[in-house]
Amino acid sequence: MELPRNSVWELKGSDLADDGLYRVLDIMSDVTSVILFPLSNNSPTTRPFAISIEAFIEHVKSQNFTKSVFSLPSFLLVAEENIGKEHLSRRDKNYELIESIISDRGFLFDYATKKRVPHLAKYAEKVGIDRKALSRLLTQFWRYGQDKMALLPAYSKSGGLGKDRRPTDKPLGSPKKPRTVAVERAVKFIVTDIDKNKFTKALKKYYLKQTGLTLSKTYKNMLIDSYADEVRLANAYGKPPVVPTLKQFSYWSKKIFSKDEVIKNRTSENDYLRNKRGLLGSVIQDSYLPGAHFEIDATVADVHVVSELGSQYILGRPTIYIVVDRASRMIVGMHVSLFHASWRAARQALSNCFLPKSRYCEEFGVNIDDSEWPCSHIPKELVCDNGEMIGLQPKKALNPMTKLSFTPPYRPDYKGVVEKRFDILNKKVIHEFLGTTRGGNVIRGSRDPRKDAIHTLKEVTVEIIKGILEHNKSIFSDLAFSSPLLVENDLSPTPINYWKIHLAKYKHELQAALPHDVISRLLPPTQVSMTRNGIHYNGLYYSNKEIEERNLASIARSSGQWKLEARIDENTTNYIYVKLDKNKNFEFCYLLPRSRMFKDKSMYESEFIQDWLDSKKELTPISVTSIDDHQSRRHVTKNAKERSNNAEKIAFSEKTKNVRQRREDELQATTNVLQPKMQSNKNIDATPLENRSDKIVSLPVGRKRKTKGESS
Repeated sequence: MELPRNSVWELKGSDLADDGLYRVLDIMSDVTSVILFPLSNNSPTTRPFAISIEAFIEHVKSQNFTKSVFSLPSFLLVAEENIGKEHLSRRDKNYELIESIISDRGFLFDYATKKRVPHLAKYAEKVGIDRKALSRLLTQFWRYGQDKMALLPAYSKSGGLGKDRRPTDKPLGSPKKPRTVAVERAVKFIVTDIDKNKFTKALKKYYLKQTGLTLSKTYKNMLIDSYADEVRLANAYGKPPVVPTLKQFSYWSKKIFSKDEVIKNRTSENDYLRNKRGLLGSVIQDSYLPGAHFEIDATVADVHVVSELGSQYILGRPTIYIVVDRASRMIVGMHVSLFHASWRAARQALSNCFLPKSRYCEEFGVNIDDSEWPCSHIPKELVCDNGEMIGLQPKKALNPMTKLSFTPPYRPDYKGVVEKRFDILNKKVIHEFLGTTRGGNVIRGSRDPRKDAIHTLKEVTVEIIKGILEHNKSIFSDLAFSSPLLVENDLSPTPINYWKIHLAKYKHELQAALPHDVISRLLPPTQVSMTRNGIHYNGLYYSNKEIEERNLASIARSSGQWKLEARIDENTTNYIYVKLDKNKNFEFCYLLPRSRMFKDKSMYESEFIQDWLDSKKELTPISVTSIDDHQSRRHVTKNAKERSNNAEKIAFSEKTKNVRQRREDELQATTNVLQPKMQSNKNIDATPLENRSDKIVSLPVGRKRKTKGESS
């Protein structure tokens, strides 16, 4: 059994000594004794005692003595370089006073076993110190570990820190001192327990509420409620009232209620949990593997955009959807649209998340390889808002693929990773655009950001894509403490490295996505028409190789058009997915040249054209000229009818007689241009018949057609 010097033991259930903690000061093998010092005795002049080694061992075997720990006070647990010079000087001086006697083992044994020890008094007289003062230093030295630091003065405990002083007739604290001798200050108020109760009632009534008053207003209301009589009396006598000061009220408010109580009572539970609670945990403490949790959220971009078909048309601020892997901080999906946060826009972001990114980036002129953005997987759990994702449509579309997890209302901290990505994209990309609102930090009277809007939705999307690619390659220090794989493989702590190394080591929760399944479930469904010009959707025309081989456009021209089921990627007009047959998958259909004006644009531009056309039709449903023409036409018709009524007395045969001659007469009467032509015609008619006979060609006579009544 080990019995080290200075070890601490706990004694229980023995008649040897009182129960408590004891320190082993020394082991004297020549007299087979152990010197013990009682730590539970708080007397400033406690003496040690001696027991035999055999008795000590027997008590250890019988479990009466068990090893324990004695905690040193906090004022001793400091580094030497942090101790003031005055304290060090006092410590060293105390140590010099007892240095010789503590090394005398004979004195220690006598002090522990004898009632009177003359050697102590002689030594005290020798070093010039009182015997009781010497006993107190020895007690302090043995209690706190027989070390030089044990003699450090406990100045930190001076002044009764943390203890309430009982009020007396004499005011506590520093007195009120005037700045000049010309003014006499009021008498200092003595706060009693009755006053503290008044403080407590006032604080609960006015201050400790969600819509509570300020401390100064609470103080004034307290004076009105509890000290009104004193204030009136003092005002009548023309002297200062004897009431607590604001400083005293503020001091006791902090003593009566802790800071945590004040914070909890002056804010709502939601606000406390979101903005004021301690952040001891982390969102990745339970999901350090990629794919365990994806977070999705939307925000309105801090920039106004214009139309690609007319920069004079401001389209407002687009909505950005972001999907982030919680463990790796990898942005795995995105969508930028003019729709508000809704399932229609969210499904586009999820389809982008689950499908390869190279084709998506290519539509915006950003050429990348799939390895530069290697995210086309389905997570184990999708964390989303208690909003657009809680309906029946998202559940039907996503439940077969992944599990949906909803955050409580007004608690964005439950998906803090995706919220932080919005902040990063705003600062690095979006706030650099002309037309940005800078998160609403617009000074009153400053220029309207809509006047500076020059960027299209496509240009904003391109820059966001580039910003995401940069983000995925940026270093995040906290990733280095999330998984040892980055350190083991000497990789920088970036999201893309975290993602790739965990997939390479098969440490992830991801599952593969089937493209046809994602297209059919997540892309927005719609109806398109098979026409003679191709597949028609929203004013645009599409086709593919199968449509041309099966000559479906010709069939539609002959037999009439028909409806087909389709899926639309609203990011681009360059293609759509159409189910040509009921039992087949969706086919890729490309934009035809006749719709080339919309090439490389988003579907919102075609919808903008439809809205623009409707607005023009609404602006001029009928022209003013057509109204005037219609009235003029009615007047002409009326005059013509009057003439016709006068001519009804003439027979119809007379009206149709000599039409050719009447035309010639009408031409001669109304115009002079045709006179030469009429003369030349007469010359031609005057030519002798014999000179023209050779020009006459006899045509064969056809058989006579039988009338309906004739017999065959």
